Amino acid sequence: MATLLLKAAGIPRVFAMSYPGMAVVLLALLVYACVPNKKLTYLQYGEDLRGSNPTDTILRQYTLKQKVYRLQPEDIITIRVASITSEEYNFIKKYETDLGLIRKLDQYSRSIITDNQQNLLNNNNRMNIGGGEGMVSSLVLDRQNTGFTLDARGELELPEIGVLNLAGLTIPEAEQKIKEALTGYYEVPMVRVQLINYHFTVLGEVENEGRYTSFDPRINIFDAVSLAGNIGEFADRSNIKIIRGDGSQAKVLYLNMLDERTLDADNFYIQRDDIIIVPALQARTTSRYTLKNISFFLGISTAILSIAALVISLNN
Repeated sequence: MATLLLKAAGIPRVFAMSYPGMAVVLLALLVYACVPNKKLTYLQYGEDLRGSNPTDTILRQYTLKQKVYRLQPEDIITIRVASITSEEYNFIKKYETDLGLIRKLDQYSRSIITDNQQNLLNNNNRMNIGGGEGMVSSLVLDRQNTGFTLDARGELELPEIGVLNLAGLTIPEAEQKIKEALTGYYEVPMVRVQLINYHFTVLGEVENEGRYTSFDPRINIFDAVSLAGNIGEFADRSNIKIIRGDGSQAKVLYLNMLDERTLDADNFYIQRDDIIIVPALQARTTSRYTLKNISFFLGISTAILSIAALVISLNN
């Protein structure tokens, strides 16, 4: 009947699809736009989604290939020193106060440092945290805006102490080396070192794309995407791309977050300056664009059919 009406109204045959045919096509597109649990559930193993698994048994074990981070040239670190030595003899604190802000970190704070903010920071740095003699004094450097940069040789120059080469050392080893160097100047020094330029970038199907900083180098792919607001519903979790710089080269790696065996993959833990790209499933295009266009087309077609039927009925 719809075909006859369209023919009588002079409408092209492309619009002459029967309503059942349209319904079948629309249903197929709806099914195609759905994302099954198989493409959403992380760390799957075999057919474990189909049945129940024992909760009091270790089913499998994986060896995590976590590499201990070692300091590199151009790394930026904060140094916190605590001691029972009087505050007035804390020359490292005075050195940091005179040093001021490190401008190369401003791009990550996404703000312009004004003169008032500079003065406020300097005043805060001059505050006696520990108090008088015999009390514990401490130095806390703002990890967002200040820090000590290792030079191209991985060396750090501190007043009185001189030059310390920290390249190739782990964080605990660097703390111990600085502590030993301070022993002659501080009474029972305690040193804490923190890395503040462990950056990585997350792009694609995540809530918040951007560049992020982890103050703990032991960060895996799940931690990274969580910082970006987690992965979207239409993300392809089985095909995560990681671009990793290696000197003058860029390595391209892929990771399947749906597979449990990813836990012992070499690239499960991300590295500094990694670029993580989360691609989209084809279902995203179908859901966000194709279905909307078809709905609009069906609405126009229904209106045309209704007008054609009305015209024909009036003529008869």
